[in-house]
Amino acid sequence: MSRNRLVRGALAFGILGASLFTGGCASIVNGGNRDISIATQPPGATASVRKSGGGIMDVVAVEKTPCTISLDPKGGYFSGQSYTLRLEMPGYKPTEIELTPKMSGWYWGNLVFGGLIGMLAVDPATGAMWNITPEKIDRKLASGQVAMIKNKTGFVVVLESELTPSERMAMVRVK
Repeated sequence: MSRNRLVRGALAFGILGASLFTGGCASIVNGGNRDISIATQPPGATASVRKSGGGIMDVVAVEKTPCTISLDPKGGYFSGQSYTLRLEMPGYKPTEIELTPKMSGWYWGNLVFGGLIGMLAVDPATGAMWNITPEKIDRKLASGQVAMIKNKTGFVVVLESELTPSERMAMVRVK
């Protein structure tokens, strides 16, 4: 009996020791970029994705809907990357959707499988500990002011200071 107990203890110690030095659990399951599926009604809108808080130089993808865009979830060590998705189509109101990092449930699998190396080094460094939400976007675009004017069902109010000189010349006084 004593020998069986010793073998079980050595086996348990070996498994525990090996788990401290294996790769991260989330990086095994979620390795690489995350795919975001984007669709609009009507299709054909321009979907542009930029890093949140960034400028025009931080645009990472521009596609026509329906499409799938692959995004890197890593923002930095122990931080996920947020993105802003902008949907634009002539005659429709532009729409912005925030794509935010959310901790992957597989990251907690390191407690069982990946060990401390996976939890403190591999998954945070690779970004595998993050998912990007929402993963699937299906948005109905709202008719814009252009459609109201074309259909003669509305009008647009703008400040004169926002008009170009040619637009000012084309203005008609309403009595």
